[in-house]
Amino acid sequence: MMQKITTEKVKITNSGSGMSEALNITERAAGLLNLSTKDALRARLLAEETLSMVRAVTGEFSADFWIEIEGRTFDIRLMAKSELDYPKRRELLSVSTTGENTAHLGIMEKIRGIIEAGMYGLEEGFKLQAKYGTGMFGYATLGLQDDGLSDAMFMWSMQKYRADVEAKGDDEADSVDELEKSIIANIADDVKVGISKDSLELSVVKKF
Repeated sequence: MMQKITTEKVKITNSGSGMSEALNITERAAGLLNLSTKDALRARLLAEETLSMVRAVTGEFSADFWIEIEGRTFDIRLMAKSELDYPKRRELLSVSTTGENTAHLGIMEKIRGIIEAGMYGLEEGFKLQAKYGTGMFGYATLGLQDDGLSDAMFMWSMQKYRADVEAKGDDEADSVDELEKSIIANIADDVKVGISKDSLELSVVKKF
């Protein structure tokens, strides 16, 4: 049985706190796998993309960052608690439902949107979807799958999203283009977002 290695955790925020240490953890984890210079750069790029997405999250946001290694699988992890009080949730909700056409958002913006939905709770997210139809969860039906992270009630996978997009063909041409242009979509084997009642998890997986 392969032994799983879990690095130390660092608290990161969308104001930039902890991000330098997160990159240091990434480099040390890459060293544990004895990655080539090229592969170590790929690992760092995935971490940088993940952190840049965190910086773009609306409202106050903090999460634990760490890396899990099992065999040659490199898994960048984030976990955050849904601790926003109701007024802040409503404020975030109003920002997130401006009627923006989510079909033309890049893949990282879509993942960020799912994370923001998780910040004000799964129940609010589904209310939003019911009210707006093409709101934060409108595109997320592409990539939705049953198995999740921990006890996730809602689970989105980039791998499943890619398969769903390809299955729809010309109807999702913009989505195919966005995947081809995305650094994280071209390097990572999968990106998963799991949302439970009071927390959310992000997993960025690369098999070296």
